[in-house]
Amino acid sequence: MSGASRVSEAELHAFVDGQLGDERALAVAVWLAENPRDGLRVDGWRMQNDAIQRAFPAPARERVTLAFRASDSDAPLTMPSTPAIEDYRARRRRRRTMALVAAFVAGAFAASALALFAHRMTTQPIPSDPIFVEVTTVSDEFARRAVEAWRTYARDPVRPVEVDARDLASLTKWLKERTGLAQPPVIVAARLIGARVLPAHGGNAAFLLYRLASGDPVVLLAEPGARSPGAY
Repeated sequence: MSGASRVSEAELHAFVDGQLGDERALAVAVWLAENPRDGLRVDGWRMQNDAIQRAFPAPARERVTLAFRASDSDAPLTMPSTPAIEDYRARRRRRRTMALVAAFVAGAFAASALALFAHRMTTQPIPSDPIFVEVTTVSDEFARRAVEAWRTYARDPVRPVEVDARDLASLTKWLKERTGLAQPPVIVAARLIGARVLPAHGGNAAFLLYRLASGDPVVLLAEPGARSPGAY
């Protein structure tokens, strides 16, 4: 490396905790500037420390003091009782234990989220032809037609769609031939149920029905000449 000498993980932790001398802290700062991956780790540790401190704020500083009677300056000094000292130490042990538990839970949660993300990235197929969506404002006329289609078909318990999505290849081919839509868009949190073809200005519109995990329907209406589909 052209900058600072190699830094150990123990020094990174000491840097986060403010336990390094000025000279070594400067060397670690140079190392982090040249090694972004270690910089991300240090930022993560700092965020974890901040979260623990917010969850378990430090109590008011307790000091063990000597007690004496103001009325008699020559009276013997008395130390705090043993039970009081033991109670103070027990409270400190409990706070340390709770902080360690919070750190463990936060780490386990982060590891689980990372594992779930990696599992989804490796098991779920990625479309070969990505679809780019532009969110724009549609005309009142387009919105009115979309709402009418929603009211007419989305709530139909018997036949809300013409072609079922279980045969996705046939559905895609049919939509492309009838409406020009290359393929039905993928909505992350919803399952495609099927589609209809509706009349529209200058051609046919594609009525796509999706269903959320909650069971609620979601409709996407796409027609030639519209700047973007409208979902209602």
